Amino acid sequence: MKISVLGGGSEIGASCLHIQIGATSLIVDAGMRVHGEELMPAIGMLDHLNKPDAILVTHAHADHIGALPVIHRIYPDVPIFATPPTADLMQIMMRDSFKIMTQRCMEARMLIPYTKEQMEETLRAVRLFPASGQIAFGETKVTLHRAGHILGAVMFSIEGDGEKLLVSGDLSFKAGRTIPGAEVPVASRPDALIIESTYGNREHSDRNTEEKRLADNVAEVIAGGGFALIPAFALGRAQEVLLILQDYMDRGLIPRFPIYVDGLVTPISKIYRRYPQYLKGPVAHRIRVHGDAFLTEGRCIAVKPKDREQVLKGKPACIVASSGMLIGGASVWYAERLVNHEKNAIFITGYQDEESPGRKLLSLAEGESRELELNGTVHQVRCRVGKYGLSAHGDAGELLRFISMVRPAKTLIVHGDDDARLALNERIEPRHHPVLTENGELYTVSARAKATGSFSPGKNSRHQPLKEKVGQLLLYKKEADHALQLALCTGFYPKTQSLTCRTPKGEAVRLSLEQVCETIGPWNRSFDLLQEEADAVFTFSRPFLQTINWANGKDGRYPFESIAAQVLPEDDLKPRLALALALQSLPEDSRKVDEGKTIYTLTREYLNRLAHLDLPIQAIKMNATKAMDYIRNMLSDDPHFIRCGADALGTADEHLTLYFDFPAIIDSAKRADLSHRIKEGTGWSIHFSDSVRVDRLQKKIHDLFGTSGSASVYLDQRTASLPVKRPHDADSRLQQLKDETGFSLIFKGEQNHATVPGQADNQTDFYRSKTPSPRLENNQAIHEAGVWAKERSITLYKASMKQSQGKPYMEVHFVTPEIARRHETDMEELSWRTGLPVTYAKNPKQNEIIRMVSEHIPDGWGMKKNPSLHIAQTEVMVKLSVQPPEDELQHVCDKIDQLTGYRLIVEVR
Repeated sequence: MKISVLGGGSEIGASCLHIQIGATSLIVDAGMRVHGEELMPAIGMLDHLNKPDAILVTHAHADHIGALPVIHRIYPDVPIFATPPTADLMQIMMRDSFKIMTQRCMEARMLIPYTKEQMEETLRAVRLFPASGQIAFGETKVTLHRAGHILGAVMFSIEGDGEKLLVSGDLSFKAGRTIPGAEVPVASRPDALIIESTYGNREHSDRNTEEKRLADNVAEVIAGGGFALIPAFALGRAQEVLLILQDYMDRGLIPRFPIYVDGLVTPISKIYRRYPQYLKGPVAHRIRVHGDAFLTEGRCIAVKPKDREQVLKGKPACIVASSGMLIGGASVWYAERLVNHEKNAIFITGYQDEESPGRKLLSLAEGESRELELNGTVHQVRCRVGKYGLSAHGDAGELLRFISMVRPAKTLIVHGDDDARLALNERIEPRHHPVLTENGELYTVSARAKATGSFSPGKNSRHQPLKEKVGQLLLYKKEADHALQLALCTGFYPKTQSLTCRTPKGEAVRLSLEQVCETIGPWNRSFDLLQEEADAVFTFSRPFLQTINWANGKDGRYPFESIAAQVLPEDDLKPRLALALALQSLPEDSRKVDEGKTIYTLTREYLNRLAHLDLPIQAIKMNATKAMDYIRNMLSDDPHFIRCGADALGTADEHLTLYFDFPAIIDSAKRADLSHRIKEGTGWSIHFSDSVRVDRLQKKIHDLFGTSGSASVYLDQRTASLPVKRPHDADSRLQQLKDETGFSLIFKGEQNHATVPGQADNQTDFYRSKTPSPRLENNQAIHEAGVWAKERSITLYKASMKQSQGKPYMEVHFVTPEIARRHETDMEELSWRTGLPVTYAKNPKQNEIIRMVSEHIPDGWGMKKNPSLHIAQTEVMVKLSVQPPEDELQHVCDKIDQLTGYRLIVEVR
């Protein structure tokens, strides 16, 4: 293999490697320098090197991504790969790098290396590493290993042509508060290891001691009336600092004080929130419970540039701002204003480049000059200065132990200053052949001689089924009769043999292997996207089920992955979830589960039924409420559509019912079209109600013919009659009525009115359909009255069966008789629907009237006691302490009349 160091070899900054293994060429990282005239790596070397097959990104810090637009400009068709968190973070970090780079070039009157448009094109070209953590380029395989350091950081194991290379990227082994430490590829025995050496010449202080010292010192400064500024790298360090300070407050170890967060810290912290599976458990828990782990409401306050002056005019506080080296950004703005007052402090928590203002500030603390240049202006340093070891890089001892566990044949040392690289080089065992790399050099490494024996880490077979689930999306049931749910496995408990998982909504759940129905596959993307895609399928799986090509399925016994390979046109999450739900609908004897893996028996019969969606697949229908919302939206412009309802829920005949004012005008073609569209859009079958809106029919007749009084309606014959003679010009209006309602109209003398047999026509307050209809049994009639009231949006308190002169009739109870008489036409319809005469109760519901009136009297009116009813006068009186406004009084009077039919009388005392 050949390794060319374009940058970041004998320095920290501009990391860029060109690697050739066999016929495959790769570029790993392309960063920029934070100081000096030459910002970019040695791009010219690429003229003499093979075109890369891909560009791989270890993490999103500027010294590893800042030059990507230059590389992309040269190779616009070469894909750039990053982990999902890194890809999201690059959107922020690269734009910030461009901003800083442009500012420096303007100050130095230098050409910018690339334009904003080229940067945007680069960001659009970024692809994501697969969730499996492996990707192949030709005959070369790349495997990802967690690197610690920051969110999404990885190292690469590259194998091809009988050779193996491990590229460390930036490493952190001791888990901080946000993310776990690096995953060590034990005994991988690469032919070469490319390892960073940032702290190759020192050992870190105890982390707990440094955290306590920082928290105590910040509290001291604020207690003394000053501001404590912590310039922090927006990506990684700032999040650690925020967690440290809040934890010490929560435990009562330091007093509570405000923390202001400025610069890139806020948007980057929001990205951390999207990837709880990459974070440590306590942080993920805080995100789930509070919605955010870092910017706790009321304690951590995100600051915008326009608010900065107000922050410094306010109470003493801690300010966490980027950049970490005081090179630019919000931290410099604050430093310029805080540095010259002895009450204030600037506390440094991370690596400082030799030429950075942050490094010079630390030199002042060590007794050198007390002057510091910021943004071209020299400031006298009177504030307190402190340094704290919260590094996100491995120290010398950790790097040496890592090398001994990985066991490389050759070790190429990069990413460190001269002192650090030399010190690490001297301590690496000779058998690992350390090499001090230099920028611009090419290194050739041969495959090591194969050892006769090899070491491999032991596997506990008892725990292996659990280990295999970590990082996988699992379909599970908490109980046998529960619905299927989805969760991402994040770990396991060996003692209890249980899996720790997190649902797409971020809720923690613990599962046994017996509760796992299927393993969907690995997931490495954000939980926002997981929730979006899972919700789409679990809300309505039908559209995704229809993409499955069941015709390609074969008879036999197969695991999920084999069936997916047969029938799925693409390997995306949504069709995979839909496939898993479909397979879980097979009869139990066609599904054999063992340790969270299911073997399915497919037959031609079941494949056909799956193709026709003829099995009880979960979410094949929308939730009824959402389905009805869908229909309402679809028919919002149809003037005849009234409403929809769900009937026979929970039965094999459950369906949605559509109500139109005049069902007769909905012809068979429109019914078929609506049935198809609603089935496709919601999964529901629909029925059409035959119920007619008689009130609308009456209004239509009145609008067309202008008669006083109501027409008699014969619902079963779809006709109405008016007790007047036929106008001479009625034909066109009759046709319009027919077209718009489906009803014909007859006039006096053209046809006799129907009567209800066996009932006296002059019976007072009885409403009868003039068209005979079958009489329902009593219980059916009472049920129908409830359905009728619901359809007409009528508040019905009771329906009961009674007799008069030995003949049955129905009595319905409204809140008052006055309200009942407003529904005469509706009660005629109820008579037709039940085959019974209908009347209404003559006594008002007094308590209900009092309740309604009391609820609608505003508190500000000062009502002294309960309203008084005067039933004979259909009035209700209230005594008030203040005279209400006239318009407000009229509004309340109208509302009470609408609800009760009573007139409101107001007495002010």
